[in-house]
Amino acid sequence: MFRRIFLLACLLAVTVLSFSQGQVGSPYSRYGIGDVNTNAQARNSSMGGVGYATPYMYDINYKSPASIGEIDTLTFIFNFGFDAGLRNYSIANPRTSKLKSDAELSQIAVGFACAKWWKMALGITPYSNVGYSIYSPDSAYGIDKNYVYAGDGGLNRVFFNNAFNPIKDLSIGVGVSYLFGKIYHSNAIVFTDDSTGTYVNSFCQKTFKISDVTFDVGLKYNIHIGEDNLRLGAYYAYNRDMNAKQSTLVYNTLASAATTVIDTIYQDSDIKGKIGLPHTIGFGLCYTYKSKLSIAADFTMQSWKNSKFFGVCDSLNNSLGAALGAEYTPNSLSPKNLWQSSSYRMGLYFNKSYINMNGGKLSVPDYGITFGVGFKPRYAKTVFNVTLQFGERGSLKNNMVKEDYFIIGVNFNLVDRWFVKSRID
Repeated sequence: MFRRIFLLACLLAVTVLSFSQGQVGSPYSRYGIGDVNTNAQARNSSMGGVGYATPYMYDINYKSPASIGEIDTLTFIFNFGFDAGLRNYSIANPRTSKLKSDAELSQIAVGFACAKWWKMALGITPYSNVGYSIYSPDSAYGIDKNYVYAGDGGLNRVFFNNAFNPIKDLSIGVGVSYLFGKIYHSNAIVFTDDSTGTYVNSFCQKTFKISDVTFDVGLKYNIHIGEDNLRLGAYYAYNRDMNAKQSTLVYNTLASAATTVIDTIYQDSDIKGKIGLPHTIGFGLCYTYKSKLSIAADFTMQSWKNSKFFGVCDSLNNSLGAALGAEYTPNSLSPKNLWQSSSYRMGLYFNKSYINMNGGKLSVPDYGITFGVGFKPRYAKTVFNVTLQFGERGSLKNNMVKEDYFIIGVNFNLVDRWFVKSRID
């Protein structure tokens, strides 16, 4: 048993070293630390992103550390998944649209019980993504040029969650996460027509290296109502000024030979600073009817308004999120009928983003609908989850960018019983 745990720990360590950001990106990832992951794995995502109070006996829910408190005592779970998406970006003036595709590894995690009263999970997942390239043409004074804004990278999260059950039906969770990664931002003025050979392109590149530890806690309580259950959940993540290093390079090139640097204006490296993370408060409830139908709702608040990026506030505001989801399993104990033992899910979500537009007068809405199915083949130890997400962010009004997106998520849940002693008669 412990040999298997050791081998999986080694696999996870190798994964951490090789884990890299996918090509997920959006013009809105230009702000703050980029697009922040909702910490929702496949089952969460297909129910609108709920997870503070939903029951997970044979799955790893890392939205709150208390959520793993219901993992089966004799079970070892290995979980991994990936997402792929299509995103269409539109602006109103001039009316233009662009279609992009992306893909990324969404999570790798293991979970098991150390004792009847102590459950543990560890894994890695993207925490934020940055990926944008914006061109703004200009022809002032008859000189054609582009203002170019680009970014790449993001943060990864290695989490170590523990849930304790001091009394029946109560789960207290404590989580420690290590955030690491690099974020790149660049601005440039690039001349598109240099017939005289005298124009000079200007570039400013900034690299942020982030590496620090964060903490979160959670509570979940189960109330029995006859054959039904009402679960209540609460979550809190402590705000943290993460340690970071900034490197800056400002240089010029000839427009006629853009790869040739003719002058380095400014350069520094590894300047220490802080990047702020917000307080996060979340509440959730889930009502389960006769182990067949679960209806859940979550509400999340994050205080981004005072977060600073190396001492500078970056057009951020407090964010709000609400989610509603449902799951129906006709007969989870049916070994012969795949459609009876499968789980069918759907959900809705609405988020008021932490991004401020037009000097703080406009927020960026993000809302959508989700669907999903969890297949458990006959006598198999694998649960195969598929999630479909249709959403919209932003608007065509007030010079904003409208982002329509479709995401498909695939998740494999390998479940085995490792902690049963063999008996020979």
